[in-house]
Amino acid sequence: MTHPHAQMGDHLFVYGTLMRAIEDNDMARLLRDNSTHVGAATMQGRLYTVSYYPGVIDSDAPTDIVHGDLFRLGKNAADVIEKLDLYEDIGPPFEPPYEYRREFRTVHHGGETCQAWVYMYNWPLNDNAQIPDGKFRT
Repeated sequence: MTHPHAQMGDHLFVYGTLMRAIEDNDMARLLRDNSTHVGAATMQGRLYTVSYYPGVIDSDAPTDIVHGDLFRLGKNAADVIEKLDLYEDIGPPFEPPYEYRREFRTVHHGGETCQAWVYMYNWPLNDNAQIPDGKFRT
């Protein structure tokens, strides 16, 4: 079943420092205060440790699953996304190519699917370790 808001761009899938159980930082609080936590969710992709934070890239392998949290953004969605873009080093004042790019991906939650914004890693990952189980831990 497809989620009723699948085409509205009001969902965000997070898999790292913005997850509810991972860390309590200003941006995680901003997200929690301006959205509804839909629940645990997954997406197809390959997760890597970049630094103290992770990055996800696309993968065609069905066994490459990334675990995270799905949020439904509230009435301040545009403002929240703008602040999160800066947190993820997207747009000015940062120089392209940006470390991340925000794109729609199919996300699975409770037997349903929806299209959600995801911050996809955009820099080379040759020296970084893949997280085989797709679960980020600090």
